[in-house]
Amino acid sequence: MGLFASLLMAATAASLLQAGVDAHERGDYAAARAALKPLAAQGSAAAETLLGGMAARGQGVRRDPAAAAAWWLRAAHRGYAPAQLALARAMADGRGVSQDPAAAWSWARRAEAAGGPVGAQAAQLAKRLEQQLPPARRAALDAETWVAWPG
Repeated sequence: MGLFASLLMAATAASLLQAGVDAHERGDYAAARAALKPLAAQGSAAAETLLGGMAARGQGVRRDPAAAAAWWLRAAHRGYAPAQLALARAMADGRGVSQDPAAAWSWARRAEAAGGPVGAQAAQLAKRLEQQLPPARRAALDAETWVAWPG
């Protein structure tokens, strides 16, 4: 595929994502879902995360915490910090998945690495969850989630 075709596809995906976000913001959940589903099928972590939020809140679909967690897990595995934070919150509270403070802490720590507002929220969650974990378990999880600093 040529450079022009790649740029055109990226612009189209960005346009569809924006259309989905705009529709969601004005409460047109059917249009949001119609714009976001094809992007999610192509691996858009942002679209997956938004669809997860819609499932969690019952926006345009039946409220389904398990479907929300599944969307967030897909996006979280792609390294998308907002999805990692949403998944950590779901795991911390047992919404749509089994309550698992250790897994929630691990996902929160990954989201924390992104920095910014999402990272700050994730840091607060990780600190709260940390108190529920024995030090040895926390150290083992830290070793599992450790990633070298780029550069």
